[in-house]
Amino acid sequence: MNKSVMQLFNNSERLQGIHVFYYSFELESYIENAVSYIVNGVEQGDYILFLENERIYPLIIKELEEKLTTDQLKKVRFMNNFDFYFWNNNFYPQTILSNFSDIVTPWIEENRSIRTWGHVEWGDRKDFEKTLEEFEVEVDQMIKNVKVITVCAYDAGRVSDDLKVKLMEHHDFIMTDNEVLPINRS
Repeated sequence: MNKSVMQLFNNSERLQGIHVFYYSFELESYIENAVSYIVNGVEQGDYILFLENERIYPLIIKELEEKLTTDQLKKVRFMNNFDFYFWNNNFYPQTILSNFSDIVTPWIEENRSIRTWGHVEWGDRKDFEKTLEEFEVEVDQMIKNVKVITVCAYDAGRVSDDLKVKLMEHHDFIMTDNEVLPINRS
């Protein structure tokens, strides 16, 4: 992971409650960044909720198994991103946030610091941009309340220019495969 990206996440004590929009172009860089984010978090004592598809997850877990101990890997909870986001075949923000709350509440009650990484995908569904924007608005609000560091990862090839602008309105930082920059939200 790029040095400036690592510095952002190394200062997680100062940045609890941040929302990062990851606009990824290259799978190799995506995997490297996901692994670095998780390893960095675990090394800082964070618990990780990692939402990824079944195609990419094995590539990431292989790297994690080389870098983390068995006990450290227990701090990483993997969930299939489609199962998480499309509970009962519907992408309802309230249901997603309720499921999220069910997962992280025990960690919060134990006063654990939390990071999440969610690879947001929507298959071949058309006219989905409004739903994604509504979801990100609600996630942004929730993150501030539960003080987690959250990366919402999107494949740049699937994100229209209009959606990119809308997503940037609801995140604190934009991260690419090589850098991270603050977003000046008005």
